[in-house]
This record gives sequence, structure tokens and C-alpha cells, in this order.
Amino acid sequence: MDAATMVAINNLNMLTVMSAMQQTQNFITIIDSEKEYEDMSGSMFIHPGFYPVDLLEFTPGRKDLQTYTFMGGIATDISPNWRLGGKIDFAASNYSKRKDLRHTNYRLDLKIAPSIMYHSGDMAIGFSYIFGKNSESVKAEVIGTAENSYNAFLDKGLMYGAYEAWDGSGIHLSESGVNGFPIKELSNGVAVQLQWKGFYGDAEYTYSSGSAGERDAIWFKFPTHRITSHLSYHFKQGKKEHFLRLNLQWSHLVNNENVITKETVNGITTTHVHGSNRIFEQDVFSANPEYELISPRTELRLGTNISTFRRLTTQMYPYVVSEKMICSQTYISSVFHLGKLDLKAAASFAIGNFTEKNRTTATDTEPGDPPYRLTDYYNLKNEYATAPQATFHLGLRYHFNYGVYAEVQGSYTHGFNLQYIDGSNRWNETIKLGYTF
Repeated sequence: MDAATMVAINNLNMLTVMSAMQQTQNFITIIDSEKEYEDMSGSMFIHPGFYPVDLLEFTPGRKDLQTYTFMGGIATDISPNWRLGGKIDFAASNYSKRKDLRHTNYRLDLKIAPSIMYHSGDMAIGFSYIFGKNSESVKAEVIGTAENSYNAFLDKGLMYGAYEAWDGSGIHLSESGVNGFPIKELSNGVAVQLQWKGFYGDAEYTYSSGSAGERDAIWFKFPTHRITSHLSYHFKQGKKEHFLRLNLQWSHLVNNENVITKETVNGITTTHVHGSNRIFEQDVFSANPEYELISPRTELRLGTNISTFRRLTTQMYPYVVSEKMICSQTYISSVFHLGKLDLKAAASFAIGNFTEKNRTTATDTEPGDPPYRLTDYYNLKNEYATAPQATFHLGLRYHFNYGVYAEVQGSYTHGFNLQYIDGSNRWNETIKLGYTF
């Protein structure tokens, strides 16, 4: 494969999954999946922790998740030395719970990356524009006739927030003029890619403007800066290909809560925004060194991922809480090609730790009561992130004719030395049907 083709593929994928496209520059992948979870409660979002705020409910029940994913890319030569490319990632998800407090979620993830590349000999350089959008809406309701009161919790950072009836004003699930709890991010960014012989490197910067609420009732605004870089070196030994990679990522997020009042005069409600308070900050840095081997019958990948988190919550003056967390995961995965069958196996081990500091800012007045914390869930969340755990994964994919494939997967996770999490074993099963060309 020449340098121009390798950069075009990287322009399309951004994560250097070059091996999947060695025979073609154009691809489309469609995946439809469905999952069921029993006795679920806690976060009402599809991806807990994705946004700086979270919604929690407390009645266990079954939850259903349906996901439709579409990925497509193209690269074409426009002159002997110039190439145009583009990639689109689209995912739509439906999430529902059928027991009070029940909720229905709709999520959209979209990323578009047009690119242009110049190549000459063993050198190639590419530039990309990146546009992204993600959004999710949570609609909660109670259908049962029993006289039960259902509470919910709005997490504003480090499990500090509002705990009250689900339709209370502090939760924002049932607010006049707003359809459920809407939240979204719009992202714009640029990326540069460089290929020279077996070396590849890229750097990407994106700025995201996030908000929760709609129209005049915007409750939170959370801008985010992200920098991502991928470095790799590729070399061959006969029919074997070797990849050495280093992936780096940094992000800085702040969350500002608007101070809003509503005034109703002659039946007309007017919303007034008096300002905002910075209630949360987060810095994340991660490093992921990795090695991959690809041969005609075997694929092998091993590496480690180390992430550090610095979080600060200032939800209520003069109370300040900061947290430092470090998490690491070491993994190995393999794929064995057996005719039309692909056998997949993987294992990983993760561990971490965290520290927390509380302080009160100097003030001339007597401070009031500190903000409410959902302590039990805070302990659960941190133990889930930092407790030692081992995971084993097995999968089998069968390739039919014309690019159609079916896949079944299963995984088992065991946690060690658990104090707050109920049960140390977790199982997960997945069935996929896809089409690639």
C-alpha cells in the first residue's frame, strides 16, 4: 500500500484502522443491535457520564436499548498529487424503561469529516474539517395508579445536586414549555495528518458547545476543548504487518448553570436569565500505547490505557470539593480467521484509585448547609471506575456472501475487593447483523 492510500484511509477513519480497508478506499457499514437489561435503575441516559450532568431514578426494572449505526467513507483522486476524501458516522438510539418511574430516550450521534490530501512519493499530508453533533432527550412519566411518590436526582457534578420528586422544578424533567430533558452538543474542529513511509501522525482539535434545556430555558451550558493525537509506525515482515501506536487525548470542560426566573403577566410567561454560576470543571488526559500484529490468519492487539481525571465542583458558595482519579487498563485481543468464520477472544485487567478534598472558601458570613450529595451512588460510581476487575470476551462472526455477516459475542467481568457494588460478576451478550462493501 502506497503512502497516499494510507493517509486517505486515515483521513476517513481518524483512528488508523487501516487494516480494515487495505483492498478498497470506499466502504459502508450498517449495524443494527438490540439489548435488554434486567433490574436496571440509576442513570437515565444512554451513555452515563457522557455529559457533565446526569439524571438518576431508583426503581429497578427492565430497560431496552436499540441502536442503528451507519458508517461510510470515500476517497478519490482529483489529480496525480491530490486526493479528496470524506467520512460520515451516524448512530441513532432508542432507550426505554417500562416500569414507573419510566422513561423514553432518543439519541443522535453524527460526525462528518471531509478531507483533502497532497501526496508525493513516500510523503503525504492531509487536512480535515470535522463537524459533530450529539443530542439526547429524556421523557419521564408515571402511568401506574398506585399512590407512590417517585423521586429523581439531578447530578451536577461529583454526585452533588437536587434530590426531589421527579416532576419537581429542580429536576427539569417536567417543566412547562420544555419537552422532557433535552441536552445536546455541537462540535467544530480541524485535523492534520502526516504520512512518511511507515510513520503516521495526526493532531485534531475540536471545540464543543453544549447545553441542556431549550428555547429560553437553557439550564446549563458546558463548552469543551478537546485535543487528540495519534502516532503510529508500520512495518512488514513477509506476510506479517506490525503496527506500533500511541494515542493521546486531552479535554477541558466547564459547566455553567444559568440563574433563571419566570414571570407570568396576563397569562404570558416570560423567562429572565440573570447570569450564570460555574458549578463544575473537569480535565481529562489519557495515553494509550498499543501494538498490533496482522497476518493472513491471525490478528493480535495488546496495549494499555492510562487516564487521569481532575474534577472540581463549586455548586454552592462557599463549599468547594475537588477530586483526582487515575485509571488504567491493560488488554489483549485476537482474531483467528477460519475460512468464513472469525473467532474473537480478548482479556483485560483494570485498576485505579482516587482522592478527594473538601474545603470552605473564606467568608465573613456564616455558611449555610452544604449542598446535598447522593453519597451511596458516589461510592458506587467511584468503586466501579477504580476497583480491580478482569474481563474476558469471546465472539464468533460468520461471513455470508455479498458482504453480509452475522456475529454473536459474550463477555464476563469479575470485580475484586468490592465494598459498595452488589455482586462481583457481570455477563453481557450481543447479536449483530451487518453488511460491508
